[in-house]
Amino acid sequence: MEERHQELKRLGFFGILKESFKLIFSHKKLFTQISQSLLIPISIILEVKILTAILFSFNMFKNRADPEDITVFIIPQYSTLNISYIASFKWVALWLLSEVTYLILLLVLSILSTVTIAYSTASIYKTKDTTFKKAAAAVPELWKPALITFLLVFAVTFVYDYILGPVLGLILRLLFFKKFSVLKIVISVILTVLYIVVFVYITLIWHVGTVVSALENDIFGAKAIIKGRNLLKGMMKASVAVFVVLLALSAGVDTAFALVVVYGTIRIWAIRIGIGILLVFLKLMMVLIGLVAQTVIYFVCKSYHDENFEDLYDAADGQKLPLDVQYQKLTV
Repeated sequence: MEERHQELKRLGFFGILKESFKLIFSHKKLFTQISQSLLIPISIILEVKILTAILFSFNMFKNRADPEDITVFIIPQYSTLNISYIASFKWVALWLLSEVTYLILLLVLSILSTVTIAYSTASIYKTKDTTFKKAAAAVPELWKPALITFLLVFAVTFVYDYILGPVLGLILRLLFFKKFSVLKIVISVILTVLYIVVFVYITLIWHVGTVVSALENDIFGAKAIIKGRNLLKGMMKASVAVFVVLLALSAGVDTAFALVVVYGTIRIWAIRIGIGILLVFLKLMMVLIGLVAQTVIYFVCKSYHDENFEDLYDAADGQKLPLDVQYQKLTV
């Protein structure tokens, strides 16, 4: 264990990514089962969300140019808001139903997948022996503290995405409503960069804090967030770099899905469906790598601060016990 501790302590940006891939490919069966059970549904839900969001957006604007021109979402002077549609009960009801359904499904699956992968990765580091069945058995005991932490930061993220995000979008649209200028472009870039930086910071602490809740006894909610933030000290640059790269790749997949599958830049349906399936698979890989990487970051941060792994717990038998003790019980 001490050797593993020292190995993790030395990992940086490339080391974290390499370690994440190493864990996935050295335990293909385990992570394949997790992907089939939890991550495929998440990937489909995320891409369907893009589809529904764009469909709602099409109906929100009356495009005075080409109805299929995507500049309606970029250049305001080519479009006007469809007030009668937005104000209709049908639109509000459908939008709320889609958003609530999306958030509930994503919340449930995200908690289950985060806890399962965090536990599996911890078990690999502690005992080098785990199975999907054992990880699934631990979930009922571990999901509650993780849920509390998840909901706490989710509330902050919800406000950030659904209130500040649209406000930023409105500001940017107003800036370029009449004409472009260098000053307006500079202001828009600064605002966008600040928004992304804060978003990445919140997301990073969110993910690490959730892992803390899943693996450490009686640490959840605000305590887990504080513990996660403290763990990231000294490893913030490498951790942020990992998340930025993964978020950028994921955003690239989403953009490709929107352009090819939803907007239909390729008109042949068979090709669009094939590319859509490929993009969902790529999204699945991004989600899997991201979940494994966040747990690796947690262990790297603990090693960096010279914290041992003895405070990690196993709930596979319904009780919170040190993983080493649980392993001894299994081998007797």
